[in-house]
Amino acid sequence: MAEKEIKIPFSYCRLSRGASFLGVEPSDLINLAIENKIEISMMLKRFHCRILLREDFSDVKDWYSSLYFPRTFNSMSGQTRAITNHSFIEFTNGRYFEPDKLLSGSDIFTEQESKGFLVGYGFALGLWRVMPDQFESSLPVKDFFPGFFPCLTGGETPVIQILPAQPFIDQSNGKRFNFDPYEFEAGYDDLWVTNYDIKRLMESGLDFDKLPMLNDIERPDLDSDSKNSINKRSESAKEKHARNELLILSAAIKFKETSSDIFNEKCLKKDGSYNFSAWARELSDRVHLFPDGQCPVKSVDTITSYISRHFKF
Repeated sequence: MAEKEIKIPFSYCRLSRGASFLGVEPSDLINLAIENKIEISMMLKRFHCRILLREDFSDVKDWYSSLYFPRTFNSMSGQTRAITNHSFIEFTNGRYFEPDKLLSGSDIFTEQESKGFLVGYGFALGLWRVMPDQFESSLPVKDFFPGFFPCLTGGETPVIQILPAQPFIDQSNGKRFNFDPYEFEAGYDDLWVTNYDIKRLMESGLDFDKLPMLNDIERPDLDSDSKNSINKRSESAKEKHARNELLILSAAIKFKETSSDIFNEKCLKKDGSYNFSAWARELSDRVHLFPDGQCPVKSVDTITSYISRHFKF
């Protein structure tokens, strides 16, 4: 007898609906996300963001021209494009009433950030992945640091991560860099899961121990007509680099705000500017600032480069 095909009546759903569909608790799915076995995302609605793009993925203009308008998603802007099946970006800086300052399409990427990366400002919509390190046992997301990664179900993308735009815009205008106003808490109703991961869970017979981690599974190319066409869904070296940078940046802000006396004494120069090397050493010594009690980067020089590029005046 042929094996019965698994059918799921939704493309994605809230975490609570997915848990009910599977007959498990929402916390069970949170635990799987912590173990990097499924993607859990948040639904963003025109989130003004700073976009980090892999420059060497392909020519940026060619890449942008290959993207399609997501007709299945309610978007008011003709500049919105799908970068994966569920993650969308409105490629504009939004300055519609200032034609001489309006940027759109691939032209939003106007900054170079270290070797091999471009930066632009736009608006994110759709599902964007919350990294496993963000989850807490007491609440799905507590003191959430608003850095997101594309929901990769549906294809690869050169977009590495997005962060709130305003702190970087403020910094470029001479103001202090501050992420605090953008941290928040989120509950189960704020989190989403795709039918792709729901199907994987069903195919495993809900034997979660046997479910492979995301960097060990093969993902069907959902944009291909060929059923045998498969790609690897994995965290590439550059995606891990971006994730580590996000963890370092979050810890740097936490240390600066919670240990201000020590920070001011050891990490500020006489002229009030930052001593990035000292700041990096303090982070390296304070492993409690990181989710798993371990600094993800061993090199103080690398930590210094991460925080200096975000906190420069």
